[in-house]
Amino acid sequence: MVLDEEKALLSEEIVFEKNDDSDPEDEGEQEESPESGDEDDEEEDEEELEDPGDKVREACAQHKECAKLFEELEACNNRVNSKSNTEEICVQELFDFLECRDKCLAHSLFSKVK
Repeated sequence: MVLDEEKALLSEEIVFEKNDDSDPEDEGEQEESPESGDEDDEEEDEEELEDPGDKVREACAQHKECAKLFEELEACNNRVNSKSNTEEICVQELFDFLECRDKCLAHSLFSKVK
């Protein structure tokens, strides 16, 4: 019996009334709630946390082996940008550089994580 009632409820057509309170003169205007200004102030008061990985990434990018791969990436980018029609996209050079940097990062980052 319960199954028949559920089928009946599901098969009924539900009509939602459209709330048409909008005034054409008010279009483009947004109502500002009094709380929205308070939230912005709270976010500004909080200090933004600094990602320790950013500093380590920069240092790793300067590492001798990674710097060499970065130079290869820049040379490839310059070569591609100098040509008007080329199929070269420097993906391998990018991956090589990022792999080197991330390996370096992995060794020193976890000591800085709480």
